[in-house]
Amino acid sequence: MNTSDTHSRVNEFCSSKLDPSARLPEMAFARAMPESTTQWCVNRVFWIREALPHTMRTGDLECVVRRLEPDQLGFRCWSGDVEVDVRSPLSEEAFHAMPFAEQAGLLRTWKPKTLNWDGPVKEGLAATLQAEARARSVYYFEHADQLTGLDPLYSIALVRGFSEGLGGKNVSDWKPFWDFACWVVAQPDPQIEIRDEFSGDAQPGRRWQSCRLEIARFVDAILNGKLSPLPLNERASVWQLIDALRHDPSPAPFDEAREDERVTDSLALSLNTVRGVAAHTVFSYIFWVRSLSPRNATGGQNLDDVPEARCALEAFLDPQFEPSLAIRSVFGANIARLAYWAEAWLRDHLERVLPVQSQDEHSKAAWEAFIRFSVPNSRTLRLLHRHYTAAIARMPRKVMAGNPNRDHGVSLGQHLILDYSQGNLDFEKQGDLLAVFFTRTPESVRAELMAFVGRNLTQSNKTISPEQSARLLKLWNWLVQHESPSGGPGVRDQVA
Repeated sequence: MNTSDTHSRVNEFCSSKLDPSARLPEMAFARAMPESTTQWCVNRVFWIREALPHTMRTGDLECVVRRLEPDQLGFRCWSGDVEVDVRSPLSEEAFHAMPFAEQAGLLRTWKPKTLNWDGPVKEGLAATLQAEARARSVYYFEHADQLTGLDPLYSIALVRGFSEGLGGKNVSDWKPFWDFACWVVAQPDPQIEIRDEFSGDAQPGRRWQSCRLEIARFVDAILNGKLSPLPLNERASVWQLIDALRHDPSPAPFDEAREDERVTDSLALSLNTVRGVAAHTVFSYIFWVRSLSPRNATGGQNLDDVPEARCALEAFLDPQFEPSLAIRSVFGANIARLAYWAEAWLRDHLERVLPVQSQDEHSKAAWEAFIRFSVPNSRTLRLLHRHYTAAIARMPRKVMAGNPNRDHGVSLGQHLILDYSQGNLDFEKQGDLLAVFFTRTPESVRAELMAFVGRNLTQSNKTISPEQSARLLKLWNWLVQHESPSGGPGVRDQVA
């Protein structure tokens, strides 16, 4: 409703509901109007009270509007999708019509004449390039070496275009991309003051860091089969790139020095930093090689078939070389896969990856990533039985609502229940992990775990086997039987 409509409604109300000659006191004026009408007036008139026509600025109306406040402080306005127009010097159609050489020349030479908020900027041209690289992904990918030397904004847009456009398409020549990516990674990238294109404000940062991060994510997606299939004969080239990315300075120590952040944020940090993503990519590289290698390849359980990756993993486990908690959390998130692909290597290095007794920050980061983001199985249960036992022993019997220990207990319980449903645990046996866990865990955690079971049974697309169904029903009956104030595994707790 516009201002003139509001004037009309208020004027109509005043003329029909009140005698203008009657000078009612303020409270009488408010009582003379229905409550909904009073608030309607206040909501609309409050913001324009100083601009009301003289004939409408009656003393009574003005008193009410000044005395009351609108329902919501702040301007009452329509809210919807916001379109931010970052302008490009060329439309996508015009850029697409240019020959490739002219496109490359424009990207190397164009500069905005002014930095007006409504004028064309580099970010706009980068968006145009990204759309072109997405639409002609294979062609651009196989000519990427001709686009070295571009501004970091354009290089980022190019890699993002590949990520968006290469899905399911076959690439015949990978070398141009390796050359382009290695050129990016080889650029000196010190910490400098970077000026915003619009405001001119300077912030500390690295010019090539975001582009390196995009390349690391792109390589990881390729190795995991999410984009164009990568043949095994590209093994040396892809490893050369991974090896360079895993030496990137991000994450730096100050990224993990914030005392207000919990150690469980380490895995999120690993997914948003160059070296962190490169660490994930080392694991993806191992599984990519294994998926394309002959089944009779030897040395698999010791990683002898991927010595380059094995050396990288062992270097990551050296605190002198790699102090980052984020990198250690990557190991925790991949323990289940290592237990399947390289059990012998994992067993030999388990005390370095995840010490049983140590509770330093590195072991906490690895354990929390494992317990929260991996699916347990019989192998991990066998390898980490002592770790599960130690984690149960560390659990407090009473936890405060919202305490991280409560979340950790829920994650641990989910692991044990999944192991139980697979037939790997039996709470009726003496010293069974699940039975000991329920003896120690608070009622609030038990309740959340049973809700977890219910959600999984309801939402799962898989048909549960009769054996699993019988085991879960048996667990439910056991919990109900012991859920009493008298004692046992179901002792009720007082959660603060």
